[in-house]
Amino acid sequence: MTDKPIVRVQQVDQTHEWFQEALAQLLQQTPYQQITVSALANRAGLSRRTFYRHYVSIDQLLEELLGAEVAQLFKAIQKAHPKHFQEVVYAYFDYWQARLSFLQSLAVNRLLPRLLTVLTQATNDSLLARMFPQTEPYIYAFAAGGIWNLMVAWLQAGAVDAPAVMAQKARLVAKHLVAIM
Repeated sequence: MTDKPIVRVQQVDQTHEWFQEALAQLLQQTPYQQITVSALANRAGLSRRTFYRHYVSIDQLLEELLGAEVAQLFKAIQKAHPKHFQEVVYAYFDYWQARLSFLQSLAVNRLLPRLLTVLTQATNDSLLARMFPQTEPYIYAFAAGGIWNLMVAWLQAGAVDAPAVMAQKARLVAKHLVAIM
């Protein structure tokens, strides 16, 4: 048995990481619509030809980048071992606070809806989904939408509140909802 297939997979993964990093960096400096394959290849230290060996378009690379971010978000939440919704919110904001410049670059480029789409598609397997009864998918949908909208409001307010403050705000929202029911 040869190690060639394993080495090739590692090379492909590394190439994808370099292109993802290049796109994330360029998004902070250049409007998304003005990012070119040449600029991406230069930033990644690779060729245009290599880009087209792996991707059909910059949009495809963006989807891959967003998918990788969402996967890392879910790993961070799972690693926190939350037992309550407020702890999920804390882990969520802790993750995004550490990646605030990336999140802000998505907002500036009006790409947050694309992140929401990827996030929504990936949530069925997430820890958050398992915190709610499988027979009540609307509860989960409501909670996930609430966290998302808290994040958007947080960004619009300058993202100054710490994760613990945002978790407390989520708790206050839940208490308010119970009070008005």
